[in-house]
Amino acid sequence: MKNFISRPLAKLYFSNGFGLYILNSYKFCIVPRFYGMIRDSFWEIGFRFFGLTFEIMWNKHFKY
Repeated sequence: MKNFISRPLAKLYFSNGFGLYILNSYKFCIVPRFYGMIRDSFWEIGFRFFGLTFEIMWNKHFKY
């Protein structure tokens, strides 16, 4: 079984746990693929497009 870890190419995060990320993607997609996950302690919404992943995330544990 192979594990793939996305590497951040650019990130912008704020003190309230909110962040914007551009990551490398494990798959090249010409048509954008959207995904999302919402829980009590965090949420993330993003899409994969042209070998990159664009993600918006909030995590209450990352607050400073």
